[in-house]
Amino acid sequence: MSVATPHRLPASCLADCAETAAQIDRVEVIPWSGLEPVARSRWEKLRATQPEFKTPFFSLAFFDAVQASRGDVLVAVMRQNNTIVGFLPFHRIGRVAWPAGRYFNDAHNVLMHPGTRLDWSWLLKQCDVKAYDFHALVGSISHVPTDSFQGYTQSFNAQIGSNSSAFLVDLEREHSTIRRQEQKTRKMARELGPLSVEIDCRDSDLLSQTIDWKRAQYRRTNILDLFMPDWTREMMRQLHRGFGADEPTRGLLSVLRAGDTVVAAHYGMIENDLLHYWFPTYAVEYSRYSPGTALFKEIVRKADRHGIRCIDMGYGEQPYKRKQTDTITTVAHGCVTGSTVYRNLRAIRLTATSVVKQFPMKGPLKRMLRMVKPDAGISKLG
Repeated sequence: MSVATPHRLPASCLADCAETAAQIDRVEVIPWSGLEPVARSRWEKLRATQPEFKTPFFSLAFFDAVQASRGDVLVAVMRQNNTIVGFLPFHRIGRVAWPAGRYFNDAHNVLMHPGTRLDWSWLLKQCDVKAYDFHALVGSISHVPTDSFQGYTQSFNAQIGSNSSAFLVDLEREHSTIRRQEQKTRKMARELGPLSVEIDCRDSDLLSQTIDWKRAQYRRTNILDLFMPDWTREMMRQLHRGFGADEPTRGLLSVLRAGDTVVAAHYGMIENDLLHYWFPTYAVEYSRYSPGTALFKEIVRKADRHGIRCIDMGYGEQPYKRKQTDTITTVAHGCVTGSTVYRNLRAIRLTATSVVKQFPMKGPLKRMLRMVKPDAGISKLG
């Protein structure tokens, strides 16, 4: 497994960025639905300036889906004279701006050329907020005040390239769990029936089943049910239906069957050659076969024929991510604000959360918390 160093743009791109980087002198905050075709075209041009913006979380389709399901996405359109030089999609909740999509958004930043000069205190005032709170900042950070960063989290991806078979061989060599999965998979086929995988399943009922399985998993593991708010489930459906034949970004549902029984499923977002691995789940009664890992391996095996060259697992240090990937990067969390009180309160909450995670009895505590208050932490999705 390799740890990626901060990305450096090639000289040719840096020259282009230097020519187009600008001093923002005007900001217009509009509803996302009011973004006109010329602005959407400009969005795509600015998106191409940084490789980190390749993730589907910077796609127009993702924000279209969030807007269709919530209806409260705003976007700060930044200009120099009459030329659009940047965008910031956000929700205004109270006096705080949050990344559009809340904690479903696994990668965010201001969309603009690297090196564009941005006065954050002025921008926040134009957006009528006191802070911009981020939890997975990617790409250039030179425009962000250094006191805004409160920590970094590892993010994982599988750089499959053009030879998925070779990637899988390397992964099996490095991780015994992946190597031994073949024994479990063969046993599953013998005992339950022949295995088959459908990489791009368009069955909306199976999407609902996948969400139900994931919600049950959250309850079993005493984790906040991310699909408790209606808008989160609607966003999944919006992405699965897609936004037109020409839209390269959409929800991708993959299912593994043993005989006629669906034993595992994964729902993610795919755009061009990148699959964001979002919500893996399985039928708990077949957990002895590790069907989730079996499905992951089948997705990798078929990556070449489906044009998938990278599987992005996103941030968060769940053990399965280390076993299924070969590259580690980092994302930043923190807040941009002129309010010392807000920054300190946020730091106190982070410290308290960190202490609880280290507590020996955190398992029983989590169970008690979920029994008393099953929606604890739901404000992250509001």
